Amino acid sequence: MLLHLSRRLLSKTPTLKTGNYFEIFSLTQTFNLDLAELSRVYKQLQAEFHPDKHANCSALEQENAAQTSALINEANKCLKDPYSRARLLLKMQNFDPNVQTMDMEFLSDMMEINDEVEMCEDSETLCRLKEVNEAAIAELYVQFEEHFNASELKTAAERLAKVKFLLQTRDRIEQQGELIFP
Repeated sequence: MLLHLSRRLLSKTPTLKTGNYFEIFSLTQTFNLDLAELSRVYKQLQAEFHPDKHANCSALEQENAAQTSALINEANKCLKDPYSRARLLLKMQNFDPNVQTMDMEFLSDMMEINDEVEMCEDSETLCRLKEVNEAAIAELYVQFEEHFNASELKTAAERLAKVKFLLQTRDRIEQQGELIFP
């Protein structure tokens, strides 16, 4: 099967606009991926399509291999990241993952949490904030998957929008940690 996929990928110039990242890795279109399987197939595909493997081929084959390798890298990066994978799943359902309105209570809570992160000066409090934030991200991903699987795409997108805020908070926590522990 891998040889068939290899020939199919090399036989035409890949296009990122219509590329189905799940199909490239022969994975089911689901949020809850087997990341070990993704990694295994990624390594196999890169072993086949890495441009160095095609150094003695024609210029067209080298270009195809380079484009295919880039497509494989982009697909792997997207599918490995739960946020990107969730956005992709919504887009594949022809649903815009960008939420135009946000729950005001949630936004108020986020402002308070970010203020607390900014004012934090000790590792214990920062660790507690990180744990709470990570638990919230995990719970929102669970909710995203439940709503997505139930074809409640608007609600799934709303959960994903909240994840985006929490991911930004994760970055702020990491930055604050670097200030506290240089």
